[in-house]
Amino acid sequence: MKLDKSKPLLLILFSLLICGLYYGTVNAKTNDPPPSFEEEIIKGKQLTPLESQLMSFMTGLMVTEPKQAVEFWIFDVNGRSGAVQYAMLSPSLRKQSRSKFEQTHWITGQSSPSVRNFRFTKVEKLSKSKMRYTVKYDLWASYGDFGGGQKIIIVEKNLEPFKEYWFISSITTKYNQWEAFTPAETVLK
Repeated sequence: MKLDKSKPLLLILFSLLICGLYYGTVNAKTNDPPPSFEEEIIKGKQLTPLESQLMSFMTGLMVTEPKQAVEFWIFDVNGRSGAVQYAMLSPSLRKQSRSKFEQTHWITGQSSPSVRNFRFTKVEKLSKSKMRYTVKYDLWASYGDFGGGQKIIIVEKNLEPFKEYWFISSITTKYNQWEAFTPAETVLK
């Protein structure tokens, strides 16, 4: 192949374009999650109808009492609904666990053994806007008892004007080999 020496600028530009495309492709961060629709709202993006429906769903689940956040979350641990569990989480815990919820297609837990008989064993007021709940429960299947578990759930109040609601900011669980854990939990062995 013979190059025309009268067009070096074109050759340089073409080389830069190829290198730029290669560099951008090779160095693309495929593990970076796309922004959530909550982040898109902050940026002022127009939502799709499905995103609007999801935002309405999540807004409808904002609770005005701290215990409600824990009860909704527990209810949907039993129902294995990651969407409701996610809606009960703080913005930072949502961001931290979102990709794990997506990997499970928003279905959490397992069918057996299941969790049941949740009971609040300790309630502590940490501040005006922070509560700690200790919750115990049983792990049970039709073919046997698998012991129990304990979760410590911290609930905080969002103090933004006109957006005052309670959300879960931390879930710490004692490890049990038979239990399936939700994406937002910190499991202690």
